[in-house]
Amino acid sequence: MTSYVLYQLEWILRLLVSAICGGAVGYERKVRLKTAGIRTHMLVAVGSALFMIISKYGFFDLMGRKTIAIDPSRIAAQVVTGIGFIGAGAIITRNHKIDGLTTAAGLWATAAIGLAIGADMYVIGIAGTLIILITQTIVRRIKALKHYPNRSMIRLQVTITGQLAEMNELPARLKEIGGLDSKMRIIEYKPDSFSLEMQVRLKRKTNPDEFIKEMSDLLDVRQIDVLD
Repeated sequence: MTSYVLYQLEWILRLLVSAICGGAVGYERKVRLKTAGIRTHMLVAVGSALFMIISKYGFFDLMGRKTIAIDPSRIAAQVVTGIGFIGAGAIITRNHKIDGLTTAAGLWATAAIGLAIGADMYVIGIAGTLIILITQTIVRRIKALKHYPNRSMIRLQVTITGQLAEMNELPARLKEIGGLDSKMRIIEYKPDSFSLEMQVRLKRKTNPDEFIKEMSDLLDVRQIDVLD
């Protein structure tokens, strides 16, 4: 009886660790205003861990029966395939452009974290979480990787302090610092700030890095992210 209770507690611990790791990945997506946030990643990680626990331990009562063959990897393999449907839902095609690939890949990797922890591989699961977070945060900030295939066109995600009506003044302000024309889409609106996805065409010989630096120096610009 004691052994049974300890098993149950161990499985619950795996679910909790999966939730924490998935939530950590989801938090990074949430702060960047992506479609899948904390709850989505937590559910993917916990669900994957639960499937793995069921796959490994849910058929103990059938062990030893000669007429029944058990393959513990089958459920895990189905999770890898099935998570693709959620990832596809995070990918958005708009105006011949694709957004959400990184979030979809993150969900897929989060499922792997859940499977690892569900399989009692805590170290590799937590290490995977850290590597994903490093990829999502630190790697994307390395300047050498921020190349501009078309240096005259850049895509940005900008958070601005103020009222939404002030968005009308933004194109004129961008022209003053090197922007030729721009297209904007509202991502999120709050009473004291709003976030935009912008596509800016730069004037000839305008350096994209210098343009972004000057744009970030504007008093009401809170945050700028370069979109892939």
